[in-house]
Amino acid sequence: MAKQFIIEELKERFKEEKFFNRESLLAFYRQFSPDLNDSTFRWRIFQLKAKGVIAPVTQDLFTLGSRPDFKPVISDFEKRIANKVEKQFSGIKYAIWSTKFVNEFSLHLSSRFITILQVEIDALEPVYAFLKNQNLGPVYFQPDKKEIERYIFESEKTIILQSLITKAPTQKIGKTVTVKLEKIIVDLFCEKDLFISFQGSELVHIINTAYERYAINFATMFHYARRRGKEMKLKQFLKERTDIPKAIFQ
Repeated sequence: MAKQFIIEELKERFKEEKFFNRESLLAFYRQFSPDLNDSTFRWRIFQLKAKGVIAPVTQDLFTLGSRPDFKPVISDFEKRIANKVEKQFSGIKYAIWSTKFVNEFSLHLSSRFITILQVEIDALEPVYAFLKNQNLGPVYFQPDKKEIERYIFESEKTIILQSLITKAPTQKIGKTVTVKLEKIIVDLFCEKDLFISFQGSELVHIINTAYERYAINFATMFHYARRRGKEMKLKQFLKERTDIPKAIFQ
């Protein structure tokens, strides 16, 4: 099996390249297996990713090795909220996260955090009514700019309730559904009023640091940004302001 993948030869071939595309990888393998068909090649890519030999950057772009996936620590407060909501609304689609997650990447560390709970749109009003009676702290239902400026950062345990966009990048850590790094980046970029302290040069620093430390699937990130109507603006921002290699956007 190891011979079939010729991993050491692959690493030697692409060690000087930050990225390589599907065509280059196929050409490499066809040096050794001229009759390699597309089905076997797709399976080989899947196995190489599973082994951590290569990591996807976009759908057709790869890099050697693999940075770790972002796995945030879920606080007891977030777990408590999630447990209550799941128990009350069986089968609900949701995701919960905290701006505390962003501190790992920030230049200026914050001491005040907000918790964002996102649920499927049809559940918004009943979930809001339920949370208001749970003594968890102030809960704001899709707050507007004025509410954000006046109230959001006054409490240490503020909960923001929003609708969960379908096919948003989420992950399960333990028993709690939270967000992936791709979603955090897009949400910070899109919701400038809510995440006012993470804008400008701070956002640039956050994205550059996140890119250096963790695997980012740009195909996933851009797909989610497209669902939020911000794909082109995000790409332009990343190209012009961050250190992310331009090859990713070609």
